[in-house]
Amino acid sequence: MTMGQQITSADITGIGLAAADRCARRIGRSLRLPPSDIHDIRQELLLELVRRAPRFDGQAPWPAFARMVIRHAGQDTADRWVRHQRRLGGSLEDIEQCSEGDGLSAWWAGGVSGASAIHLRLDLQRFLESLPAGLRRLCHLLADEDRADALAGSGFSRSEFFRQLLELRMRLRAFGIAPLGRSGQSAGTWQ
Repeated sequence: MTMGQQITSADITGIGLAAADRCARRIGRSLRLPPSDIHDIRQELLLELVRRAPRFDGQAPWPAFARMVIRHAGQDTADRWVRHQRRLGGSLEDIEQCSEGDGLSAWWAGGVSGASAIHLRLDLQRFLESLPAGLRRLCHLLADEDRADALAGSGFSRSEFFRQLLELRMRLRAFGIAPLGRSGQSAGTWQ
């Protein structure tokens, strides 16, 4: 394309679609995303290419411009996704990947001791008292049973069980109870 030449929809869909598809699949693999999220990311990348297409000045070939725009938009999308997941405390897939023997202990990935343990116990007691009866029952099941037995005893379908488990994680965060990292570095509650 020469300088000032118009970009056609065929240019956007041909090169843009292929580049967006590759980038979305790469992001999906690196973040272990389900296919529906990969499809959403691909659409987001294409929209960004369409938004930035008027800025194409012809100094570089269209394919190079399209790949650069999609690469930068893909990195922004991946960074935004990671921040979102950290804020929410993971995804359903993260919860499902916990080992079968993990109940609520998977939330802390370690342990606390001393005064932190006392404060955590008090915080958890207040947290349990604030829960609706159904979620409180699920917490008691998870505390007493492994995950498979808690699933069987909950009466929920598998998908509903994991949605409820995600709800518990989000409520824990909202209540101010943070998970410990894999190294057990963080305290049990936020100050």
